[in-house]
Amino acid sequence: MAYFLGRDVVVAVTTEDDAAGFTNTSGIAAYNNTAATGDGTNVGDLGDGITQSGNEITAGALKDVTGVDLTLGAVDEDVAYMGQKTALKAEIKKETTVAITKKRGDGFWNSMWNKDYRWGVNSAGDGAHDGLTQPGYNSGYRLHLVLKGATENMTIYIATFTDYAVSLNADGVQEETLTFTSHVTPTVQATLPEGAISSGL
Repeated sequence: MAYFLGRDVVVAVTTEDDAAGFTNTSGIAAYNNTAATGDGTNVGDLGDGITQSGNEITAGALKDVTGVDLTLGAVDEDVAYMGQKTALKAEIKKETTVAITKKRGDGFWNSMWNKDYRWGVNSAGDGAHDGLTQPGYNSGYRLHLVLKGATENMTIYIATFTDYAVSLNADGVQEETLTFTSHVTPTVQATLPEGAISSGL
């Protein structure tokens, strides 16, 4: 597990679809098949969700991030053999969890959670995924974590919006926590991958 302060990391969230995203209209999320340009208050598509200049995300980054909790792990399964006393632990799949804590500016992410936009765009690319069918490579969300001043960027693919929480404070700013989980191996590279995934990673 690694924890980054908001001042040290830039975070951007896009869909995995190259033509559809979710727009923010007065704090209400809505599916948009013409895609919204990422401005940090909505979720754009792969092409319009972020703008990169060198190693920095110059447009599309989430605003007012106070902390990012990154957990890299694996899902294991115990395998026992007849006559053997020691069980084998076999890795089944990777598991990456990203918890983003940010100041709550409006009700956009609350709307994303309550409207069941948790699985991104459906495989046909003509609406939000309902979570009831097998997701495709263009379903879910893509997260980019860029350490300020660094030359390597971590990208988490096909992530599901798995948890949402709001912390209330009587005499301070409300904060919201967005949790994304992915079972695809993340990549670390110098440039941000903005192309669609056509096969497994």
